Amino acid sequence: MNDPLTDRTADIFLKNEKVSAMLREIDRDGLLVLEPANFAWLTAGASAKGIADPAEHPALYLQGPQRWLLCSNVDTQRLFDEELDGLGFGLKEWTWHIGRGRLLSDLVHGKKAACDMPFNDCENVGERLRQPRRMLSAWEQERLRELGLAVAHAVEATCRNLERGDTEEETAGQLSHRLVHHGIQPLAIQVSADGRKRTYRRGGATPAKIEQTCVVQTTARRWGVHVTASRAICFGTPADDFRKEFDMACWVSAMQIASSTSRTKPGDILTTSSGVLRLGGFEHEWRYCPVGWLTGLSAVESMFTPTESLEPLEVGHAVVWQASIGAAAATDTALVTETGPQIITAPAPGLWPVRRIKVASVWVDRPDLLVRGEPAA
Repeated sequence: MNDPLTDRTADIFLKNEKVSAMLREIDRDGLLVLEPANFAWLTAGASAKGIADPAEHPALYLQGPQRWLLCSNVDTQRLFDEELDGLGFGLKEWTWHIGRGRLLSDLVHGKKAACDMPFNDCENVGERLRQPRRMLSAWEQERLRELGLAVAHAVEATCRNLERGDTEEETAGQLSHRLVHHGIQPLAIQVSADGRKRTYRRGGATPAKIEQTCVVQTTARRWGVHVTASRAICFGTPADDFRKEFDMACWVSAMQIASSTSRTKPGDILTTSSGVLRLGGFEHEWRYCPVGWLTGLSAVESMFTPTESLEPLEVGHAVVWQASIGAAAATDTALVTETGPQIITAPAPGLWPVRRIKVASVWVDRPDLLVRGEPAA
């Protein structure tokens, strides 16, 4: 079995090599890292938990083979004990009541420094870092798979155990508990009962009671990476309109996932899926909310749109496809691999109903509607 610390150290070293090559190319001495997504990327998944103020978030400074954590004295011990011990980071610390601004300014003063955000006279290289960050490393891909299994299990367990008459807020609380219990941070939880999703394609949770149908969706993070997944349930036989909407969401999401191969342009996938929707009588559904996006170290690395998503997918990209049709939705995260797309948030075998859908020559397993209990009165 591989040593996790050794694997993380190797992952950090490879990323530092990429940063060093970039700094040589643009003739800069070092890189100041302020964006949380880049902090997670360049530390192989370290997380600054419990910090509400962005101005107190830890930072990094990379110069050649050397790397430093820039941190408040409040958080230094915890970050090394829980996140960074043994990974080769030095420390530059600020005192909490002085703030990080002075330390950062002193650090880059008189240097030809770069930064991933606008800061003093540093060259802004945020866009240059975004491209390599989107290509998930082997370490990140394994963490993504582990997270996908855990999030899918949490969403499905929540749907299996909620009762008719529970509120959306109670359901969101149950899901949040399951995620946090396993060290997973929920970033967004959507619970949509009894057709509310037809009116509000994106929301949170309300005191509304679940009487017949419910769609539960979450975006969650651990080890620096993110996944998004949804599941849908119905108490009793689903109404014809909801069944039709959910069936279409399954078909469209299957086509989108099956098409997520290396060198395929997301814009082309959007064009094809809009054609499928038109033939199915749902021509305008794609206009009501985002259909897909790249994910990874940032929950949304880039949104897919018909006119702007012209860069092809590559091996190592993680994608979220969200087929939102009326009151139904089918949303999952997939990884682009050398052998084709791999669904990261796949339903648990034997614990959730699965529908096999053939797209061209590819079979795609989609989570089906879970029908439970007695019909609503």
